[in-house]
Amino acid sequence: MQNERLLQDIGLNAYEAAAYLSLLKLGVSEASAIYRDSEVPYGKIYSVLESLVGKGFVEVQASRPKKFRAVDPELSLDTIFERRKAEAEREMAVLKGSIEEAKQALTAVPNQKRKDEIFWTTAITESEIKKFAVSIYGEVKNSICILPPVFGIPIVFYLLPEITKAIDRGVRIRLMVSPRFRALTSMLSNQEGEIPGKLKKGLDIRLVQNFNSCFGIVDDSVVVLFQPHPADRDRVLSVVKIRDTGLAKNLKEEFELLWNTGEKLDLQEELERQTTREKRT
Repeated sequence: MQNERLLQDIGLNAYEAAAYLSLLKLGVSEASAIYRDSEVPYGKIYSVLESLVGKGFVEVQASRPKKFRAVDPELSLDTIFERRKAEAEREMAVLKGSIEEAKQALTAVPNQKRKDEIFWTTAITESEIKKFAVSIYGEVKNSICILPPVFGIPIVFYLLPEITKAIDRGVRIRLMVSPRFRALTSMLSNQEGEIPGKLKKGLDIRLVQNFNSCFGIVDDSVVVLFQPHPADRDRVLSVVKIRDTGLAKNLKEEFELLWNTGEKLDLQEELERQTTREKRT
């Protein structure tokens, strides 16, 4: 029964799985012997065997009566894998073409939104906040200015792939952090592959000693507000995303004032110092 389930998991139906297993056991056989051993109804045994031939699991000898032989599982299973892989690649190619066509068509739909239109959404749970963050870095076109809370450090690592994709698109990311955020460099020093190099080139970071609020501005039109938990400043209570050009402009001015007072942090130098400290210890 377990072997039948395994064969059904890769695409055979119940009758095909039973007939193939019988042929593996019996060796070269006629349809009558296979149906008796496999309990496939006699009225269906020939169509089942023909289907197995078509799928590459069975060979047929065109004699009278016909005889059948199971193809070695190593070969038959590799064959079905390659066939399914090719089918999936064709389906993905078609899907990609359809998606690109849909993108072009849908982005051309006239947008009648008012300039003063305001829209906001809120995320409370950790999973919702992660979705928020992914959507922000996925949608950004030009720039992100962000004053992140310390409790945002774990989210940063979840977002590294999205951040590097944004950097690859030419997005300018300015990060203004408190000294407590230096822990970030310790974690980044353990990253492998292309991510550290891209972050060194794509992130502009400055240290600021004191700031009262944590927020972000995306493309000068979207504001992200971080709300810490009232009982624990290192825990997030909620995140609010507001599409409001006026508010974004006001917060951008506040951001620029703080940015000009900040101490430039060279991420490459920080990572090199962190690596040296780790080697010494």
